[in-house]
Amino acid sequence: MRITGGKARGILLKVPKNVEIRPSTDTNRKRIFSRIGTDIQEAVVWDCFAGTGAFGLEALSHGAKEVVFFEKNPITAAQLKKNAEAVCKSACLDVEACVKVVTIDAFVADFSVFPQPNFIFFDPPYRFWEEKPEKLHSVLSTIGMLFPNATLVLGFPSQLIWSNEYPWQPMRPLTVSKKKNEPRIELFRMIVS
Repeated sequence: MRITGGKARGILLKVPKNVEIRPSTDTNRKRIFSRIGTDIQEAVVWDCFAGTGAFGLEALSHGAKEVVFFEKNPITAAQLKKNAEAVCKSACLDVEACVKVVTIDAFVADFSVFPQPNFIFFDPPYRFWEEKPEKLHSVLSTIGMLFPNATLVLGFPSQLIWSNEYPWQPMRPLTVSKKKNEPRIELFRMIVS
């Protein structure tokens, strides 16, 4: 898995062994960053359930100003920091100034204490959509109420039927796949009444 574009294009992102991670594919990241375009430049970005940090590091490579990574597994967080150092070195960025790795469970994080995001990448393990739907709903609602002007970049399994109960709604119709657990990544905005 590599950074697909921007200043750090081609930098390899390493995945820790024996840890449950489902990294985003290069193709999906290319598609998403093509849709985001220049809006990512100088943006503050959050990468929740960060894993390898692929989304946030791709954002840095494309010109984001700062990324906060939320990753509760300390082994994964340690590898994420190494990935961030490699990407920042290639992009001539100061890792201390533009990267913050928070080793915390996103389900219990106090998001109000972190810099206000322009983009929130939210790609939890797919099993959480079945095992913890109420917790996911709660976190997404909390983030939406705190930061209603942010764009949510959401990763979820293809079979999930998006509910109007969520305060976030797709910016365009969702794509549908016939394959179970096919990755879907879509852009969402808060519906503010």
